[in-house]
Amino acid sequence: MLGQRVYCQHCGGGFRATDETLEEDEGAVRAMEQIQEDRIEMLLERATEAIGNSLKSEQSQEEDIAQETA
Repeated sequence: MLGQRVYCQHCGGGFRATDETLEEDEGAVRAMEQIQEDRIEMLLERATEAIGNSLKSEQSQEEDIAQETA
């Protein structure tokens, strides 16, 4: 959650979750940014794979229907 936008359940106010001890340590900030970038990259790869699998499944179903009607 650190570094991400969070919202108060009571008032609905939004703010960026931070840790003051990390703000002073540039190495920790860079490490956190790298972790976030790695996570984003992994999620994009998973999404690409899921879309590809979905398209393959859809194409297979269309071929099955075409064979049944032929």
